[in-house]
Amino acid sequence: MSFSTERAPFIRDLQNGLLEEGKFLIRRALLQTAKNNKPFLRFMLADASGHMPAIYFGAPAELKKISEFAKPGKIVRIQGIVEEFQNVKQIKLMKLDAAEEGGELSRFWARTPLSRRQMYTEMRQLLQHIGSNELRDVCLSFLRDRSFMRLFLEAPASRHIHHAYIGGLMEHTLNVMRTVSALCRTYAHADADLALAGAFLHDIGKIDEYSFLLSHYEHSEAGRLKGHTLLSYERLKEKLTPMRINTVTKAKLEHVILSHQGRRTWGAIEEPRFLEAYLVHAADAIDSTQFIFHDLKRNAEARSPESAWSEYSKYLGREIFLR
Repeated sequence: MSFSTERAPFIRDLQNGLLEEGKFLIRRALLQTAKNNKPFLRFMLADASGHMPAIYFGAPAELKKISEFAKPGKIVRIQGIVEEFQNVKQIKLMKLDAAEEGGELSRFWARTPLSRRQMYTEMRQLLQHIGSNELRDVCLSFLRDRSFMRLFLEAPASRHIHHAYIGGLMEHTLNVMRTVSALCRTYAHADADLALAGAFLHDIGKIDEYSFLLSHYEHSEAGRLKGHTLLSYERLKEKLTPMRINTVTKAKLEHVILSHQGRRTWGAIEEPRFLEAYLVHAADAIDSTQFIFHDLKRNAEARSPESAWSEYSKYLGREIFLR
């Protein structure tokens, strides 16, 4: 199959009719049986603009061969017919081939709309203004760690809930740092250095929680078994081991990470035991929750501009008012 990525449309642009060439990421792949007892493959194809179901009919041997490479997380090149079936748009596939991976992550996963270079510059400036030499050195040691920063610049902040795109972790982390700085200007009795360092470090384990540098975007084994709070603690512990740092300062910094989710029922290993730990938790909750509100409104307005209320959000436990 001859193929040009430049000519390949995104899912949002697909219209009914012949799709001469396409390149998509497989989110789901299932072998099923039709009502006439003939087997077929059902896929959910995706790119940065959205997702769409697709089906492929063929002989059992052909379906088996395709199943060997057309797995969730893989990129495929296709030809097919875009059609409506039971009021749902889908692709009836005619050809399906494995595509080369690497170098095109932005085609399949949405990216932060913000400049990561500018975010990094602001983040570094905030950290360099930390007055405590110990806390500043701990934070800057992560910025100097190229292998860490390579992942930190690319990582999402979550899979679905908030900032679930490439660069989302940096965007979320910077927002939490900004919010913590503002809170500490209001509450001058708080230790701004400790709170800002904790804000920067609170989610560092998310670079280990997800597999996201290839086409597959899913929880890693460590992410499923430990969760990002413990992974963040382990990242910090490893960095602190060779450093000279006051015992109490070290314990408080670790506690900020272990308690940043607020309550054990929300995933915290411990609940905040001092003001700065609570401020980091509060800033984290503010940024993730405001994203959900904004995303609900944006999606609702795109689907139904005249609606006054959004769909029910299981994360908020309610609909939101849009007017």
